[in-house]
Amino acid sequence: MNLSHTVQKADMGADLDYKSKPGFRVGMVVGTGIVKNLSLETGLYFTTLGMKNKLITDEVKFSINYIQLPIQFAFRPDLGKKLRLHVGMGPYVACGVGGKIENRSENIDVYGEEDYFKRFDAGMSVSGGLCIGKFFVGLGYDWGLVDIFTNQFKADIGVIGGGSSEGRRLHNRNFWVGIGINL
Repeated sequence: MNLSHTVQKADMGADLDYKSKPGFRVGMVVGTGIVKNLSLETGLYFTTLGMKNKLITDEVKFSINYIQLPIQFAFRPDLGKKLRLHVGMGPYVACGVGGKIENRSENIDVYGEEDYFKRFDAGMSVSGGLCIGKFFVGLGYDWGLVDIFTNQFKADIGVIGGGSSEGRRLHNRNFWVGIGINL
């Protein structure tokens, strides 16, 4: 389960933090041991991110779908016979593969005739959890570092919150909770 939102930064003026939007992520991770209890892990996820905001009278939902490639260093010490701690940290890169901007009157493709968001995203990811036998239970946070605003978005939709579009940047943020099976 994802709980994503975006943060709009401004060179001048207040930053805007949009309402969170639930979503999901599904994928797989593989790892290789480096030294005892330390491994390098990578994988591939399909993840749904986005945000909600009220524009004048309508609530607008932004849904952006990505294929995400994380690379994490994971510390996994034994805590018991079938119990291991998991603490991971590292970068991720992601490519936008679809999504919609929705309000009461219309649905617009985010990567249709006009690209409203940049397809490339990258950032840092942290995760933690427990491996219980073959099962993994964990949570994490993805901190997007790439400005995903496009000039087309600024021109057609306008800057949410008003003011000039100069110096405005939009960044993904995502908190996730997940379960998995260690094969």
